[in-house]
Amino acid sequence: MEKILMNFGCGIHCPDGYLNVDGSFTVLLAQLPFPAKLFGSRQAYVDAIRAGHVRYRTARRLRMKSSTLDGFYASHVLEHMSRADCTSLLSRVRFWLKPTGVMRIVLPDLRMLANHYVEGRIGADHFVDKMHVSVDGMSSWEMATSHAFHRWMYDVSSFSAILDSLGYANVQVRPAAQSALAEFAELDRLIGREDQSFYVEAVASR
Repeated sequence: MEKILMNFGCGIHCPDGYLNVDGSFTVLLAQLPFPAKLFGSRQAYVDAIRAGHVRYRTARRLRMKSSTLDGFYASHVLEHMSRADCTSLLSRVRFWLKPTGVMRIVLPDLRMLANHYVEGRIGADHFVDKMHVSVDGMSSWEMATSHAFHRWMYDVSSFSAILDSLGYANVQVRPAAQSALAEFAELDRLIGREDQSFYVEAVASR
């Protein structure tokens, strides 16, 4: 039986074999019957999400039947959500996963970035830039709708604590491209970012 695997917040990384889902407004616009070239600088993105059959869903509007997913994957997505919205999504994901279903989350590592700053390996301006928390020059509308900046940051301990509190089992840090699901290891390789991230994996039930 074919696995049902969700690739949430996929962006341009939307290979075959997944439920590719993204909440970018461009995904919604790409459903309109216009040539991709009309999207200007976003043409390559539109081409990719059309080829990957990406579905438009925000985290708040995402719905699935219980015990239907074999796996849920999200890379550099949850930091763009408020902590409350992130926790709400993770709670629902556990409900959607099959009892042995695997969730794999990739996040920018706050501790690593902070250590680089404290150790003097990066300066203050670079630190703030890498945190993606500055909203200088953004309008209120852009701040409300943009996914370009981070709304919350995590390290391994803080994120693992959330998963423990929600009842996930076997919460563990995994190296890049090493997963209980071979498909998720391949997604890691496709996306990259192992030099700035931590990888956490868990199963739905104890």
